[in-house]
Parts: sequence; C-alpha cells; structure tokens
Amino acid sequence: MHCVARLHNTLHNFLNNREINAIATTLLIFLSLYISIITLLGENFLNPLADHPVTTTNEDVTVRTIFVVFILLVVGIIVAKLSKALRLPPLFGCLALGIVIRNIVVFEQFFVFPPFVETMIRKVALVMIVIRWGLATDVQFLYENAVMPVTIGLVTAIGEIIAVTIASYFILNISFVMSIFCALILVTVSPAVTVPAMISFKDKNLGSLKRIPENVLAICCVDNLFCVVVFMVLSSIIFTDAPIATTILLNAGTIVFGIIGGVIVGWLLWRFPRSDAPHTQFARILLLGAICLSMMIGTYLIKYSCSGFLAALITSAMCAMKWSTDNKDKIESVVSTYKYIWDSFALPLLFICLGMKFDCSTLTWEIVFLCIAVIAIGLLVRTILVMLVTLSSHINFKEQVVVALSLLPRATFQADLAPTLVLMAAPFPDMSKDAALIMKAAILSVLVTAPIFDILLNLVGSKYLSRYDAKDTPVMEQNLDKSYMNGDHVDDSIYAARPKTYSEYRSETVIERY
Repeated sequence: MHCVARLHNTLHNFLNNREINAIATTLLIFLSLYISIITLLGENFLNPLADHPVTTTNEDVTVRTIFVVFILLVVGIIVAKLSKALRLPPLFGCLALGIVIRNIVVFEQFFVFPPFVETMIRKVALVMIVIRWGLATDVQFLYENAVMPVTIGLVTAIGEIIAVTIASYFILNISFVMSIFCALILVTVSPAVTVPAMISFKDKNLGSLKRIPENVLAICCVDNLFCVVVFMVLSSIIFTDAPIATTILLNAGTIVFGIIGGVIVGWLLWRFPRSDAPHTQFARILLLGAICLSMMIGTYLIKYSCSGFLAALITSAMCAMKWSTDNKDKIESVVSTYKYIWDSFALPLLFICLGMKFDCSTLTWEIVFLCIAVIAIGLLVRTILVMLVTLSSHINFKEQVVVALSLLPRATFQADLAPTLVLMAAPFPDMSKDAALIMKAAILSVLVTAPIFDILLNLVGSKYLSRYDAKDTPVMEQNLDKSYMNGDHVDDSIYAARPKTYSEYRSETVIERY
C-alpha cells in the first residue's frame, strides 16, 4: 500500500509539473489537430501525403467548391440575422434559403459541391451540436434528480416512436423497418429551439423554484441520447451484409468502447492544460473541438459512428463538470466560443444543405398532407404522454404545458439524420425510395414545428412559469413556519410558491392539484 501511495503521489506531481504539463498539452493539440484534419480531408491516416492523380478538372472542382461554400455561408448568415429580426428561428431562414436554391434552376446549377463535402459539413455541424449539448448538460443535477427526466424522456420518446412507426407504415405506405427509421428521425427533440428558451427562462428566474428549465434540459438530453443511439445502432445492423449476431456484438462493443474512451479523454482534459496555465481557455477550446472532431468523424468513416458520438458527448460533459469550477473564468468563454461557431458557421451551412435536398418538383399536396398527418400524430401522442406522466409529479398544469411544448420542436438532429439515412439507403433500391420520402417528412417537420413551437414556447413559458426571487426565500419560509405552527391561515400564494412534499401531493386529488 505504501508503494502504491508513493507511486500515486509521484504520478500526480509529474502530471502537475508546469513544464511537463505544457509539453503534454502541446503534443495533445498537435496530435488532435492532425487526426481531425486528416479525417476531414478523408486522407490515409498513416500516409496522408500519398500521391493522388491530379487533373485540371479536380483542381477546378476544389476551387469552385470553396467559393460556393463561402458564398452560401455569407448569404446564410445574412438570412439567419433577418429571420432572427422577424422573431423566427435563424434555422428557418437558412432552411428556406436552401429550398429556394434547390428549386430555381439557375441557382441549382451554380451551387453544386461534391457529396463528400456536403457530408463533412453535416458531420462538423453535428460535432458542434454534441459539444454544446455536453457543455450544457448538468451531470450533477441529472444524477441527483434522474427519476423525472429519465421517466419523461424515455416513456414519451418510446410512445411517440411507436405512434409514428404505425402512422408512417399505414399512412405513408413505407416498409416497417423504414417506418422505424422515420419515427427515430421525426421524434428527436431539437436542442436548437428548446435550449435557448430554457436558458432565457433561467436568466429571468422563471420556473426556477421547481427547476423547470433544468428538468427540461435533462429530459431533452435523455430523449436525444436514446433516439440517436438507437438510430445509429439500428442503421449499422440493417445496412450491412454481415450476420446480425456479429453486428449486434460489434455494436455492443463499440458502445462500451465509446463510453470508456470518452471517460479517459475527459479525464485527460481535466489534467491538460493546467487551470492556471497561460492561454488555458484557448487551449481547452482547441483541444475539445479537435478531439471531438477526430472521434466523431473518424468513427463515422469506419462505420462505427455510435462509438464516437458517445465518446464526444461524455468528453464534453466531463469537461463541463471540471472546467466550471477550477478557474475564475469558469466555462463561459468555452461555451460562448462554441455558440458563436454554431451560430455563424455550422447552423447556416447545415440547414442550407438540408433545404437543398427538398425538391418541390417531386412533391404533391397529397404527400405534404400525409407527412404532416404523421408529424401531427406524433406530436399529439407526445403531448398526451407528457401530461399523463407528470400527473403525479410536483409540477402543476401550467408547468406541464410548458414541458410538453418544449418537447415538440424539431430541427437539428433531423438535419443530419435524414440525409444520413438517404446516403446509407442509396445502395438498396427498395429502401432508397422510402428514405427520400422520409427526408421530405423530416424537412416538413422542421418547417412546421421549429417556428411555431419556438414562438409558442417563449410566449407560454413567459406567461405560465412563475418568477422566483431567491431574496424572498427566507421570508417565505418564515411565514410558512409561523402559519403552520400557530394554526394561522396560510396564504394561497405562499403555498403555491412552496414546493410540496410527496405526501402532500399524494393526499390531493387531481382536480385540487390544478
């Protein structure tokens, strides 16, 4: 034991040495940048400078692609700002711009780039989503209050998946397997709409007494994690020629490997760089982005994307746990940097690329109404399940409405999962037709739900959630204690502001609770 303790102390002192820590951090940065750049370019990891047949056509395509992406980015940023000025989600304007480009012949012929570039744009945007998701996840809150978020997240997601699977099978007339994929894509809640609204409510102290914003963020985390992991695992099983048993074992292994890898990388980023080192925040931003890019895009290229997804999410969440407490700047600069990257680069390009998949020439009013019917059935089932699951919880009817509305917007994951499904289904003629229809349904779900529920959530949340001032807490508690002890009349407003105990709620009827 004495030797183990000495070894632990020696290792601890070695890692905390300023010069050694700086050297190790520099090596980590260069290694992560190397891997991320190689994966983005799709080059050979061991021999990235291998000779390629160079032609004038290839050079022209590369220059044209860079120019087209730059033009789309500039126009997308402008359109996103205009949408925000009109009180619409920025993604709505970018999606509409992509649809316009796709359906006007002149624009369609000009704004063309290779499929690999479009795939990398989507994957980089997905990495930004996962990093921001992990940084926003309150692991401590989720650990201490897991019952409500996990119950609502899983029960409502599974219920909506079942409803949308049945609806798409009979209404859209697609195969059962593709109906499941359709459900997994359409039911995933959008962090791009829900998270900003919840952060706004937290800043205004709306619903803070019962921690409604924190609960909603935790519910979204559970919902997204379940749907995305199931989608990735199922796609690796369906779109392969390998035996099912082998594929399932490989997926189980990659999930375990992703979890372990995420924990190890997260622990490394706790140690490197030191919290008191020069340019700590810059090094952390660079390391987190490069490592998550390497893990997610690298595993995607070797067809085990679930492993990289879990590893990147766990790494980001672990970084948020440590970095939020170990320095005076906390984690604000890291969060604000990735928010800027998402708003200024990833969001415009992601949703423009999604809109460019929407071909109106193959669309009929019948398809539009059928897709909207499937979407509406799923939203209705989700709302009913949220209200039922939260009946015995500590939140009242108005807060139940806010929770239900927060789980209805669709946007970010639909923009990546739907094109990914189309790409994977391309070698299978029977499935590719269904995948194209699912793509249309996914785009329609973004067009319909994102602006409507973004506006409704902010309006209803501001009206239905009660404002809580922490300064009034001692006075409220004193009044409550005095009233109960002396048998005085308890003011209803004070009682309403106080979180009720489980026994008090169980003694009420459902009507009294509302």
